[in-house]
Amino acid sequence: MSAGHVRKRIEGFPRGWFMVAFSDEVKQGEILSMHYFNRRLMAWRGEDGVVRIQDAHCPHLGADIGAGGKVIGNTVQCPFHHWAFDDSGKCVEIPYSESIPKKACLKTWHVVERNGMLYLWFNPHDHESTPEFDVPVTAYDTEEGWSEWRHSKIRIKTHSREIVENVVDIGHFQPVHGTHVETFENEFNGHIAIQRNTGVAYPRGGGKDRFSLEATYYGPGFQITNMQGYLNAMLVNAHTMVEDNVLDLRFGVSIKAREGEVVTEEMKDKYIENLTVGFLEDVQIWENKVYRDLPM
Repeated sequence: MSAGHVRKRIEGFPRGWFMVAFSDEVKQGEILSMHYFNRRLMAWRGEDGVVRIQDAHCPHLGADIGAGGKVIGNTVQCPFHHWAFDDSGKCVEIPYSESIPKKACLKTWHVVERNGMLYLWFNPHDHESTPEFDVPVTAYDTEEGWSEWRHSKIRIKTHSREIVENVVDIGHFQPVHGTHVETFENEFNGHIAIQRNTGVAYPRGGGKDRFSLEATYYGPGFQITNMQGYLNAMLVNAHTMVEDNVLDLRFGVSIKAREGEVVTEEMKDKYIENLTVGFLEDVQIWENKVYRDLPM
């Protein structure tokens, strides 16, 4: 490929809270292996119900604890030599030795479990840094009647900045999604970016849906949207960098029926199907575009 055809990409990882799983993906007594920010990680839930996220490679001989390790009580055990580590990452047991090296520790990350999701704090310049803002509490945790999350995940070749920029991009709704926008505004306050939007959507299966939404980014990692339309819905759009210009895009839907209404499983499935189609329309563009520092 000639120099003139090299695809320009965005470098580096952003700083903030990033969603790494929905809560139901980490069962009690189990380990979820994951790879984010060019690191092997693992999430595990102890017998106390609390989730920990730690670096996965054992400090002993480098085995990936997320690949074959076990949760024992409130510790996690390496599959190679059964070294056990507690929730702080400290090694607390070596079966064949009474002496435990002081440096035998796993990096343990700041984690919040809220809104049926697991969030990890990441700072590319300081892996020991403390969080600079909090994860919001949503109506999912405070109000009765919201359905369990219906969620999905896709891995795409892009940078999260491309997705965040959608918060201000009124111009792509009609060409990409066939949505008629009637009102559109943004608000920015520190780590928060809000998009308020009303209009008419035309689902691919037919019909039309008049909607009103407020979509809020909390830092560069995840967006929570409250949408009023055919259904009352809460949406989450979360993107977490896997490695350079590769990310996992998670999206989920929770629905709350209006008083006197019944929301069937078929209705939920159709609603999520339409949202998935919309996401994939954006993905096709993200994966094939170049990045413009100074767009026209």
